[in-house]
Amino acid sequence: MSSSGWRRSNAGLRGKIEPLTSVEGAILVWLAIGVGIAGGVFIVARSAVQIASVAYRVIEKEMDARTATRQTTLLSLAMVAALIVTAVVAGYAILVMFATLLEGSGLIGF
Repeated sequence: MSSSGWRRSNAGLRGKIEPLTSVEGAILVWLAIGVGIAGGVFIVARSAVQIASVAYRVIEKEMDARTATRQTTLLSLAMVAALIVTAVVAGYAILVMFATLLEGSGLIGF
């Protein structure tokens, strides 16, 4: 499958290029949402481990307080940004899922 949203036919090398179906497009969108959420969770976890590493180096007197404060601040900002982005992506996914369920049940009509 090429990145242009088209796929080759099963007819062989000389087959024509067909557009993606709506199901294939939906699968790709949900895959992208899942990757975004997993990436955000990874960044949050990695930032937490790095903050713990900074704390350990301060306790062991391998790092001065000023450098530790700067690193901890930057890591905390990265963690907060990752949390916000992950929450937005997950919130969008939940909103779309519930809207689809409610529309399918006939409770709301878009």
